[in-house]
Order: sequence, then structure tokens, then C-alpha cells
Amino acid sequence: MVLGPQPGRISLGAGLEALDLPPGPVAAITVGWRETEPVLKEVEQELGQCGRKAAPLHIGERVGRVFERDVPLAEAHRALQEGLLAEERLYGARLRRAVETAHEVVRLSVAERYRDPYAEQAWQAILAADRFHVERHAELWREFRETVGLSERPAIREQREELEGLLAGAAAVVLTGGHVAVIRNRLLLLGLRDALAPLPVLAWSAGAMVLTPRVVLFHDRLPGGSAHPEILGHGLALLPGIGLFPDARIRLDLAGRQSLAELAGRVDPDRAVLLDPGEMVHWDGRSWSSPGGIRLLSRDGDVETVPSFVPGGGVGESCREGAAP
Repeated sequence: MVLGPQPGRISLGAGLEALDLPPGPVAAITVGWRETEPVLKEVEQELGQCGRKAAPLHIGERVGRVFERDVPLAEAHRALQEGLLAEERLYGARLRRAVETAHEVVRLSVAERYRDPYAEQAWQAILAADRFHVERHAELWREFRETVGLSERPAIREQREELEGLLAGAAAVVLTGGHVAVIRNRLLLLGLRDALAPLPVLAWSAGAMVLTPRVVLFHDRLPGGSAHPEILGHGLALLPGIGLFPDARIRLDLAGRQSLAELAGRVDPDRAVLLDPGEMVHWDGRSWSSPGGIRLLSRDGDVETVPSFVPGGGVGESCREGAAP
């Protein structure tokens, strides 16, 4: 279950009701702010009001203890982060040039029969930059895990076993928002994907983005102007077939059909799902659905509202909104 952003007060009642959970506590992952988890108390209070006991996983504190106990691992992880930041800078430089070239080609006043082959090549350069970056990102993580023997480090193994025990006794997991790279980094470090996979998940914003096949960073309304969307890397792929764009009305220029079409194309074959506060989409193991409709970006830059869709397959009867915000 994916909820829209939770501004102000967190509200979980509708999501928990829709999941129809068995008895038991709900594990809480609130690590979006590194070691501190300021939203945890609010999550605990909301779960209590819904008749559920929270089982906080304290991911940030656990990672801190791992690094205190295993200093060489902490140093290797710091080196990994430096490498990832360097990779992101290189990717950003390549991507900016590719996007600028593609836009310049489209703007040129020449006949389509001449322009179209160049436009296609320019588009492929954008996709190639994305693919290479995702591959490099995964390669750096793989090298780190193999070099340090991550799964066999006693400090990591101890924390993961405790977390797996807590998750095995949980009825579901709540995964909050925050800093998407921090959440992803901590979950990858502790290797929690397999332990999370069997459980119903209630997630929103950055927490939900981390669970998709690919994590996309985006914002069209930064103070300095639009930032070209960037692929952060692979997500945990527990929410299949979608790329998530929370706070779409605030963060995306929904009148910019060309940029929206590019965004839809860059997450293809997954579907770009727009989410705003109060909205909710549900995964039942086969398809995505929502009583209020799911807003998807089409490949021509329009916003379509559909009741449901199957990843890699068809969608329910749609209502096209055009480019209206």
C-alpha cells in the first residue's frame, strides 16, 4: 500500500483498514533522518489510535552501533559514499549535456524527416546515461559488499538477525518518508529486502520510492530553476511496475508535456505514478488499484487517471486529463 505524502499529521487509518491485517504489531521504519528518527513518536501514537502496537526497528541507531563496533567497516562504507557521490557528479554532467542536446535538436526549425533520426539518437543518449549510472551504482555497492564480506561481519549479522526476528513477528511494516538516499542506504547496508518481502507494507514519499524498481530524484520547482530528473539507482523492487512521484502537484510542472513525456519514458517499462496528499494506491500481488483512481503519465506527456493496471500489461478504462495541473 502506497499513501500520498503526509503533511502535518500522519494518518494511517484508511491504509491499515484497506490492508485488512491479521493481529500483531506493526514494524516501524522511520530512518529518513539518519541516526535520529523524530517521526517515530507520531507513528507510534497513530498506530495506537488505530488499535495497533508499534514495533520500532530503530534502524538509524542500529547502523550507528554497527559502525561503532566495526570501525574498518565504517571506513569502507564512508569510502563507498565518497565513490557514489563522485559517480553522481559524473552522471549529472553527462545527463545535463544529453538533455540539453535533445532539447536543442527538438527546437531546431527543420523538417521532421531530417530531425527525427537525430531526436531519436539524442533520446537514446539520455537513456544510455541513465543505464550506465544505474549499472555503475550497483557495481560500487557490489564491490563494497564483496570486499568487506558484508553479510559475514559479526556486527551486521547480529543486527540483521534481530531485525529479521522482529519482522517475522510483525503483521505489517510502516515505512515513512524523509531523505530517500538515507533510507535506501541503510536498508541496503543491513540487507533487509528478503525480510521485508513477505510483509504487507504501508509506505509513503521517500519510503515508498525506495521500494520501487528504480528511484528517481525530481523537482521542477527549485529556487534556482528546474533540475533534470536523475535516477538514484535500483530500489528494493518490492513495489513492482511503478516509478513513484510524490507531491506531484508541487514538485512537477504538470503543464510541461515534453518533460512529462520524457519522465514517463525514462521509467519505462514501469509506469510513472503521481501521488499527492490524501491519495492511496494498493498492490494486491497482481495489479495496482485505487478507489479514487491512479494518475499515470502517458508517453505523450498527458496525465491519465485509471482505476487499476497490471505491471507490464493493460490498464482499466482511463480518463485523460491532458496537461492540466
